[in-house]
Amino acid sequence: MAKQPQTSGGGTQASTREPEKVGPVKFVAQTRQEAAKVTWTTWKETWTTTIMVFIVVALFGAFFLLTDGVLSTATKFALQLGGAR
Repeated sequence: MAKQPQTSGGGTQASTREPEKVGPVKFVAQTRQEAAKVTWTTWKETWTTTIMVFIVVALFGAFFLLTDGVLSTATKFALQLGGAR
């Protein structure tokens, strides 16, 4: 039985080709063309998401503040039981 040749990765020949080199004017035109295809968020969606992020950060901050206080108090109590000062 013949051995199969080893390949490095699962890509095709097209993925290893170097991209076509273009001038700056064509590059800017292609960039604008691709940017026009993007679905941009509205200001309302942006503000809503920003407010949601602030709320979640505040909730996590409060959670970790509370958790830190409880663990600190529990540690101090446990050390007092052991006779440490």
